Amino acid sequence: SREVVDNILVHEGHWEGELTHTCRDGRQVIVESRQVLVRDEQGRPKAILEINRDITERRLRDAKVQALSETTRQMDEFLGIASHELRTPLTAIKGNLQLAKRQLNRMLKQDGITKEEVASTITAVQGLLDRAERQATVQNRLVNDLIDVSRIHAGRLELQVEPCDLTGIVREVVEDQRDTSPTRTILFESPTMELPVQADIDRVGQVVNNYLSNALKYSEETHPVEVHIELEGSVVRVSVRDEGPGLPPGEQERIWDRFYRAEGVEVKSGSGVGLGLGLHICRTIIEQQGGQVGVESKEGVGSTFWFTLPLAQPRGS
Repeated sequence: SREVVDNILVHEGHWEGELTHTCRDGRQVIVESRQVLVRDEQGRPKAILEINRDITERRLRDAKVQALSETTRQMDEFLGIASHELRTPLTAIKGNLQLAKRQLNRMLKQDGITKEEVASTITAVQGLLDRAERQATVQNRLVNDLIDVSRIHAGRLELQVEPCDLTGIVREVVEDQRDTSPTRTILFESPTMELPVQADIDRVGQVVNNYLSNALKYSEETHPVEVHIELEGSVVRVSVRDEGPGLPPGEQERIWDRFYRAEGVEVKSGSGVGLGLGLHICRTIIEQQGGQVGVESKEGVGSTFWFTLPLAQPRGS
């Protein structure tokens, strides 16, 4: 600030550094400044000699280079994670299919096999195929995330908006997750009435599923997850609360960025750390439908991820 510079000039007689000046036309420029305090014969401050050089363009170039470098770093990190995450379910699928094949070959080569042994083999093979199917689902989700984020980056994410009941969409996702994770407690609270919105049913379901999957993944298996739907004036608010590790304040905004993954957050249930794309996709989906997203979190307590959508206006209003 000017006061700091003046104080240094009084005590040291000179100062060098960078300042931001506002021009008469309102533009702000960054200058490299050198200033010397001139005193009169009695030693009293008389004038300040100041030489300024405009370095605005240089600073802008530096900022662009730094941003490009950070983007490159994030992309390199993302490619490493993506290759690992995509290869993991493939390895599991291949392994389960190979084991199933061996079980069937062993059964076919066995003479005098009993009905009980056939049933046991079929049960074992079915279990292996179920695991392979689950891993195929994981890989399909990862591939879909990559496709979605490429569409978002190109500005080509299309939404099929239509009148729908938000309560029904959320309830269906909750029921699906209860079936998929029967050992987890998922509490669901919503108004008894329908909550009409104009939205893409599949995409909104994708957002709820992402929130709920993350809540289950990052919280202990014995801890419940809560899903709430509330009417707040002219918007409907959907929230998913977990009792996971929580997020520090500095992470709560960055987790919506593309490729960003919160550091030090341990997966408690399931597997895989993800590609750092899910929440970025969620934010885009909701904002393109006139809504907002957010998170309320406290370290060691848990997190509540939420989104809002405008309540549909009655016909004729």
